[in-house]
This record gives sequence, structure tokens and C-alpha cells, in this order.
Amino acid sequence: MLGLVALTMAVIYIVPRFTKRIPAALVGILVVSVLVIFASINTPTVGDLSSIAGGFPTFGVPDVPFNFETLRIIVPFAFVLAGIGLIESLLTLTLIDGLTETRGQKNRECVSQGLANVVTGFFGGMGGCAMIGQSMINIKAGSRWRLAGILSALLLLLFIVFASSLIERIPIAALVGVMFVVVIGTFSWTSLRIIRKMPVSDAVVMVLVSAVTVVTNLAIAVVVGVIVSALVLLGKLLCTSPLW
Repeated sequence: MLGLVALTMAVIYIVPRFTKRIPAALVGILVVSVLVIFASINTPTVGDLSSIAGGFPTFGVPDVPFNFETLRIIVPFAFVLAGIGLIESLLTLTLIDGLTETRGQKNRECVSQGLANVVTGFFGGMGGCAMIGQSMINIKAGSRWRLAGILSALLLLLFIVFASSLIERIPIAALVGVMFVVVIGTFSWTSLRIIRKMPVSDAVVMVLVSAVTVVTNLAIAVVVGVIVSALVLLGKLLCTSPLW
């Protein structure tokens, strides 16, 4: 499986040297999938994890009692999920703006995302947000228009409804290889060079937020980072205050 992951990454890095008309990630997935299928390589596939087959969503009101007890249970999770969704969406938008040298409309993105999540709840869907991984893949493939997101949604629907048997044959290693490339391209490598020049407090906050994100979730990590940063700032103000 490690060999297939490495092969996927190698294909993704090599393809752009010959042509940029075809998404390198798609070529990597196809090459590894064909190799696994025709060489009968025993490796986990998407279908081994779970079936992605499904149908069109149907409208329905959530079957829960509409009272304050239900609200008390839901509200804490709602705030956490909303925080995670907004933070990741804004991070994704900021990252894309830096790569494309454009300026996205953050308010419109947040309002649209909120409305979409409310609507999808009436169709049995889960809440969603902008994803750094998929956005990076789209940007690296040359996508610049809103049409890219619309096509992604439509193709995903077609795969689930009509082509699930084909998607389930894709090796997990191919998808892991694609995500490794995305991670390598997203990570701010310059932070490793400047961390020694940063104030100790800033470096501690950066490492702390990264660790808390892995252990818990993005929303808690951001809250922890803000609290620690505020305490550090308060300490500096107290130390430099004439009253102190």
C-alpha cells in the first residue's frame, strides 16, 4: 500500500511537466486504479470501507420534539459545528485568495453556507463547509470559476446514484496519495524556518493550536489559541505597566 501511495504521488508530480490540460490528481488515481484492478493487487478499496451507493434525497422535517429540552441538547453542538465550519471556510478562502491573488467575499460565503446547511437539514443531509483539500485539488487543477464547484457537486451526485460500483473499486492508497500531495502543498514550510526568529510566546501558541487541533477539533483549538494569546498579551501589559 505504501508503494501505491508513493506511485500516486510520483504521477501527480510528474504529469504537470508534460501537460497541464489534464488534472494530475485524476491521472494519479486512474493509473493506480488500473494497476490494482488489472494486476489483481490485494489492497483496500473504497468499497471495503463502506458502500457509497445512494439515491436522490427526499424532503422531510426532522423527527424531534420541538421544545427547550431539545434546544438545550442541540445548541452546544450547533455552536461547535458552526465554529468549525466558519473557521475552515474562512481559512480555505484566505488560502485560495493567496494562491490566485484574488479577494473573496467572506460575508457572502458565510451567509450562503449557513443557508445551504439549513436547507440540507430538511433533506437528511449533514452540515458542510468549504474544504481545504478539495479546494486545493481544484485550484491546482486550474479551476478558477464557480462552475468548478457546481460540476463537483453534480458529478458527486452522479457517482453516488449511477456509478457507485466503479468508485468503490478505487484503491484507498490512491486517495491517500492525493491527500498527501495536498498536505505538502498546503503546509506553510516557511514557518519552520522562521519559528526560531519568532517570539517564544507566538511559537508556543502555534505549536499548541496545532496539537489541540489534532487531539480535539479546530473550533476548540482556535478558542484555546485566542485565550492563551490574550493571557500572554495581558502578561506583557502588566509587566510594562508603570503601576506594576
